[in-house]
Amino acid sequence: MRRNEIVPPHYFNRNHFTKMKNLTEKIYKELLLCNNVLLIGLADSGKTYYALNELIPFLNNKKLNTAYFPDCDGLLSVPDNTDVVIVDEVETLIDKDFLERQHPKDEPYYSSKYLEKVKSWHKKLKPIKAPSVFILTRNGKEEIKYLIKNTKIMDWGALVRCFVFENYKNSA
Repeated sequence: MRRNEIVPPHYFNRNHFTKMKNLTEKIYKELLLCNNVLLIGLADSGKTYYALNELIPFLNNKKLNTAYFPDCDGLLSVPDNTDVVIVDEVETLIDKDFLERQHPKDEPYYSSKYLEKVKSWHKKLKPIKAPSVFILTRNGKEEIKYLIKNTKIMDWGALVRCFVFENYKNSA
């Protein structure tokens, strides 16, 4: 490679494009069936970028009116004409015991203040009726595997189909 040569970011390669397109198609099919999706990925893996720059434009192209919320704090009410809801930075307590066993030195793993905040988020998520994509972050692959294996219904009552979001760096 020459010194001043411009190299596109790794997430524009063909392998990445194919994986993201496949993920987008799978999510779209679930939403058309009125199913919810739990998209789980590592911290800083590009989940928000994907939602804003790939998934939402794709859904809008399919004429689905999509409402995006960057976190549960900003979730006030979903407009009536919304076909799909995407909520970033959701949290679950389904794996609380698992995380506490994985991280015994971090006692308690969740503070009581944080647990109260999470429960308030769950109250905000419960009224959502439109098919939704809930985006969740976990710090390790074992944590993600645990959720994929053990999550069918979220803390707030939403049935979900789980998908792993592959780190952009790993798809290069």
